[in-house]
Amino acid sequence: MKLLFPFLSFFLILLQLPFGPQPPEKPEEEKSPVKGWKLISYFATPPTQYSKVGGTIIKAESVGSRASLFKEVEEKKRDYSVLSWKWKVSNVIRSAIETRRDRFDAAARVMVVFEKGGGWRGFGGEPSGYKIEYIWANHLPKGHLFDHPGETNCKVFVLESGEANIGQWVYEQRNIYKDFKKAFDKEPEGVLAIGIQTDTDQSNEMVTAYYSEPILKKK
Repeated sequence: MKLLFPFLSFFLILLQLPFGPQPPEKPEEEKSPVKGWKLISYFATPPTQYSKVGGTIIKAESVGSRASLFKEVEEKKRDYSVLSWKWKVSNVIRSAIETRRDRFDAAARVMVVFEKGGGWRGFGGEPSGYKIEYIWANHLPKGHLFDHPGETNCKVFVLESGEANIGQWVYEQRNIYKDFKKAFDKEPEGVLAIGIQTDTDQSNEMVTAYYSEPILKKK
């Protein structure tokens, strides 16, 4: 009886052990500092620090860093054509040259991703599709439109430029469908995601930007 007791205990323990190969654990998604937005950081690059500072205002602090926030658009709003927001920056990135891949920093940018089959680039990646970026530039003139120097299927509109409006809230409203047609010369697909990004990883400069959360409207 004394010998049977330890054997039964050992047998019960064996029954509780998992056998065979176990499914790999799903990696945890990087926690976003702003509820409802997905934080996208980039390999070997310090992330821009984002925080909610009341109401619908998002603060971005960049010191030689880069990261993005993206928000997936609700199905019922994917055909909405007007995007509005306001933004404010502490300074421009004085050494930025937006048409060069190795110097393309911006004090503030708002991004719109249109579906191209829809979806996100792997675990923790950006949404994929045609993309428009609206930027606060260094020297390029307002209204300038150009190809993103480091991405395909991405066009960049300069909405603000230089230091004239530094430290002031500036309101923006864009018909993103008209902008898409102007940029790509074809009809747009539905909007998949909206994003914001403040980055200084190329210049190693410092900037603080504020964004109201962009709002999609029918017209």
